[in-house]
Amino acid sequence: MSDTPMTADDVLRIAAYKDRSAALEAMVIAYSYHRVAADLAVHLGRAANNWYCYATWTSKAVGESLDLGPNSPFIDDFGRRLRVPRRFRRLFRAALLTLLGPSYQLGLALANRAIFLETASLAVNLWNDEPDRYLKVSPESDLTPTPPEFLTDLLSPADPRYLKDAAQLMVEAARTEEPAARAELMLGANIALSAYEQARAQAALELVLYRPVRWLTRVSWRSLRSLVTRRPFPRFKLYAAAHADQPWLTRKLESLWSALYTRHLFAVATPLSDVKVGRPLTAPAGVDLAKVWVPIQNEKVRKLAEEFITEDQEASTAGVTDWVSYPDRMRFIVSYFRVYQTVDALYRVPFDQEIADGLAEEMARGLVPEAVSGMPALRGRKFYAFPAETDPDAYEMAHFDFEPFLEAIPLERE
Repeated sequence: MSDTPMTADDVLRIAAYKDRSAALEAMVIAYSYHRVAADLAVHLGRAANNWYCYATWTSKAVGESLDLGPNSPFIDDFGRRLRVPRRFRRLFRAALLTLLGPSYQLGLALANRAIFLETASLAVNLWNDEPDRYLKVSPESDLTPTPPEFLTDLLSPADPRYLKDAAQLMVEAARTEEPAARAELMLGANIALSAYEQARAQAALELVLYRPVRWLTRVSWRSLRSLVTRRPFPRFKLYAAAHADQPWLTRKLESLWSALYTRHLFAVATPLSDVKVGRPLTAPAGVDLAKVWVPIQNEKVRKLAEEFITEDQEASTAGVTDWVSYPDRMRFIVSYFRVYQTVDALYRVPFDQEIADGLAEEMARGLVPEAVSGMPALRGRKFYAFPAETDPDAYEMAHFDFEPFLEAIPLERE
């Protein structure tokens, strides 16, 4: 691994590069998160894990789930979990690819790339002499061209106070010598970063989990009608509409599918094992649950944690009912942070050496986009079009350029 710390230019170049497959892009981001985690450890130590340790393994799992090729580990594992007989695996793969569609890959990749850009740009700027800032994907700015529909619909709003809290808590942790106090401050920063990025990813998560149901109930028959009548229809609006705005049958099937997926199929990847989110969270070997669940002393960190969990250990560590639910998801994630905070294995390189070397080379590809200050010159330019012969959300996400939608947000020092 390189001894040179990651920079804001590195983060921007990685997030803006458009010529990688969705799966490779997520793997590059996973390795980049690992680099950021190691850089932060220089200032924060390794006695407690920083948020980028967890993001490393999550992004690696995203990359594995985005590989939908003939030998896809994700599809093979999915088939095993559903107990699909081997003789039906090829048919199962074809059905799954139809249900997921290209927007599954590209919607998940878009959220992963945007969150990496915003959270990693925050971390790499924390120790600069200049005022701290992070980059944000800002389709709402008056300085940007009219954004494509998927960008406004798939990146949900999130409270920027969480990013400011995370920055302040990490800087304070670096200045704190007492190990227990530093660990609490880092826990607070981890909670704040996840509160932000999970809110940001909410719409994309709904698209990914609900798309199979929406394809079956709302898009499939319209597609057949469209072929006969040669009249296009706004399929992306059907995919991206809120759950509450769907017809009764679609809502019912979405809730059933999401709950089934959460209870039996979804797991959070760690270097020790996969944590099944539908089951109560248990402590890994070497972690005393009673010790990690002692009351939080730092008032700011305690208030952050209380937004999502209580001091009732059993209730806080209970399995998730529905991963689409932001409060339920955040409750489990915050509990996971508390239980796994001292698991040093999360700092490991998440790939074999040969793969890691290849990803390090991939990180250097591409050019750094022009400065955000050049955005006013972009007014009036047309970037996107909806071709009638393909799925419009997939086409646009495959050809999407972040550059016109980046904004530098200053963080006031206290």
